[in-house]
This record gives sequence, structure tokens and C-alpha cells, in this order.
Amino acid sequence: MRTAGLFALLVLLAGCGPSGPVREGPWPERLSELAVLAQEEGTLAPRAGFAYTLAHPLFSDYAWKYRTISLPEGSAASVVTNDDTLAFPVGTIITKTFAFPQGAAGAVRTVAAEPLASPAAAFSLAGMRLMETRVLRHTTAGWEAVSYQWNEAGTEAFYAPAGALVPLTTEGGERFPYLIPDKNQCAGCHETAMGTKILKPIGPKPGNLAAHGFADGTSQFEAWRAAGWVSAPEPATPWAAPGAGTAAEAHAYLDANCAHCHSDTGAADTAGLDLRITASELGRGRCKTPVAAGRGSGGRAYDVWPGRPEASILPFRLGHQDPGIMMPELGRSLVHEEGVALVEAWITAMDGDCAAGLSL
Repeated sequence: MRTAGLFALLVLLAGCGPSGPVREGPWPERLSELAVLAQEEGTLAPRAGFAYTLAHPLFSDYAWKYRTISLPEGSAASVVTNDDTLAFPVGTIITKTFAFPQGAAGAVRTVAAEPLASPAAAFSLAGMRLMETRVLRHTTAGWEAVSYQWNEAGTEAFYAPAGALVPLTTEGGERFPYLIPDKNQCAGCHETAMGTKILKPIGPKPGNLAAHGFADGTSQFEAWRAAGWVSAPEPATPWAAPGAGTAAEAHAYLDANCAHCHSDTGAADTAGLDLRITASELGRGRCKTPVAAGRGSGGRAYDVWPGRPEASILPFRLGHQDPGIMMPELGRSLVHEEGVALVEAWITAMDGDCAAGLSL
């Protein structure tokens, strides 16, 4: 074991202490002191808990994400509905570490992340630039959300309630600001019922979890059930698998990236656009005129015009980088080219028309 790795492990052991993860009270200044992640031998792994993934993750400028969950001993998550996030017991700690594969001259590579092999799988740090670890903690007072920013050496992450902007450049030469959110910005996504000030996880939904399969043929949700981490049967209708290229995959993508705001309770409820996976095609914007015209609509008449993605507002906003136009408004600076292509393919395959003969 290298000296640096041994030192990091000793720090983690000291931070853990006899009581294990810090599930209540003030946030530690160092991520290692939270005692849920272990860094040694060039990897990041769960110190308390297990790793998980989402078949359809929220796009974050092509960053790779390593997710973990630490449940209190003897507890399990429970199902609300197939489309809603699991209910986790008080004491749960969820982490999401963001990193970029490094390219030449300090650039970052915008390539797809490698799939998670198992709940025990570690995250290799070889050739990676660690950016931040976001933490959700379920205390007796409710869910709390903060970020920890990694130092340039990638040896420790520090409590960053004020967030940060980190300038990055892709291998293709595109410069963009990577956002580490402050506490208020965390609430911008995790307060899914606007005005309640109640935060909750938005990623771990049964259908999304079940859509990821491991090499042995089991689904991730099945592995959770076998380990006693969730007390519910396998979802009857897992989300469409990534790469299926179907309307169902587009629906899953829109849920993962947009539904925390675009629902009947989210911050965008007045827009009248419902992008949850359970929504109808009408709810998803088929032939729906925008609530507010102007730059955000790009001069287009409908949110979704069947067969005409070039005339639809939804892919226009997903494919834009202007802060006054782009969607989602928070969490990305780059365009998710593959996601836009998926939504455009879904619209192209739609039958029908909105206003025959109308020219834009």
C-alpha cells in the first residue's frame, strides 16, 4: 500500500470512530469524518453501506457518478409507488460523488461512464478528477443536503455550503463552468413539492433501479431485496433499458431529468407540462401551447409537435446553453447530445399533427 493511501485510510478510520457514520448533528468539515466512504489503493468504496446506480441518471455535464447508500443497521427502504422515490428510514445517508475522466493538458473527457458491476463495486480513481460529493442525510428533522468539494490532489473533500464554480474545458476545447451547488440550489431540485421546504431524494425510484441489471442476470432491485435493503417486491414494470431507443426510454429520460420540477407539485407546476413517467402524451406536451412565449419558446407553437422535433419547444430547450432558455435550468452547462437525440426520435415517431398547414 502506498504511503498516501495508508494515510488516507488512517484518516478514515479515525473519522469513523466507535459510533460509525455521522447520522445526526453538525456536518463534519471533512468528508472522511462522515465515515461513509473509504478511499484506498486508488479506489473509492462504501465504508458503511453499498453502491448503487440509476439506469437513467440526471445528466450533469457528462460527469461520472459513484452513488452509495448507508442504512441504519437492521432497517430497509420501502416502496411508495413505482414512479416515486423510495421511502428511506431516518438515519439513511446517500452520497453521490462526481468525477471526470481526465484528458490531455487538464481537459476533461465527455464519455459515458462504466456500468456498476455490483453493490460492492468500488470506483476506480485512475485517470479521474474528483469534483465533489453530494450528501443527503435523513435526520429526525427531515432530509438535509450539502456538498463536499474535493481538493485538487483528490485526497480529501471539504464541506462547501456556499458551493463553487469550477472552470473546466472539454477535450474538444469547449469551456464550461462546473457548478457545485450551494444549500439553496440543492433545495431547488430536492424540494419536489414546491413551497413545503421539505427535501427528499429524487433518483432512487423502483422502476429506475430495476432497469439496471448486473452481469449475473439479476436486476439491481432484486439484489436489494435479497440483501434486505428494501422491503417490497420487484417492480411490475421496470423502466425501459438504456439504449432501447423507444418512446418508453424517452419517457424514462424525461422523468429522470425533468420530473422533479415538471409535475403537479414541482417548481414548474404552472407550466402545465407533466414529465413524470406516469404522464399521458397530452401531459407531456403533445400539441400544448406554451404558458409564456418569447425566448424560451424559440418562436415555436407547441411543446411537442408530433413528427416535428424541429418545431417543438421541448428539444429546443434541452439543446440550448443560454441560461434564459435552457432546460433543465440548474445542474448542467453542456448539452446532452444523446439525450436530445432520444427526445427528438420519440417526437419524430409520433403520429398525428397539431395544426395542419401552420408554418413556423
